[in-house]
Amino acid sequence: MATGSILLGIALLVLTGLFIARPFLRPQDEERELTAYQLLLEEKELLLDQIHALDFDHETGKIPTEVHEIQRTRLVEAATAVLKAIDEASGEAVPATAVTDSVDVDIEIEAAIARIRQQRRQKGAAPAPAVPATNGQTRFCPQCGTPTDLGDRFCANCGHNLTLKNSTQTA
Repeated sequence: MATGSILLGIALLVLTGLFIARPFLRPQDEERELTAYQLLLEEKELLLDQIHALDFDHETGKIPTEVHEIQRTRLVEAATAVLKAIDEASGEAVPATAVTDSVDVDIEIEAAIARIRQQRRQKGAAPAPAVPATNGQTRFCPQCGTPTDLGDRFCANCGHNLTLKNSTQTA
């Protein structure tokens, strides 16, 4: 029995040693090549960490204000350059046509709103119908004025209890 225990112990020791040595046994040339975009992202993270560390050092009084301002300005300028390079590398920079397209959409929306308002003004010349009421109940929330259905117990907009007012009126 002692021999079996010794062999089991040796086997476990060998397996543990192989598990621990596994990172050292791998070929070292398997390091992945980073793309320019990935390198820019890593540089951005490094600069942001440096800015945070610099701000922390200034807050704790390790760095005087004059030195902090100079170093922070330099780091922010470097981070801005890296962010511009990331935008160029990713191709996500907003093209000028997208800006003009959004302006065109805004103009179309404003024109549609103007047409609707004009139609309402023309319809507004006729006398407005009275507020519909059923059994003394209005179809509007007394709290915020939002239209409600007859079966509603609470206002969908403000949450006002619509049945509370009705129950006090009938009592």
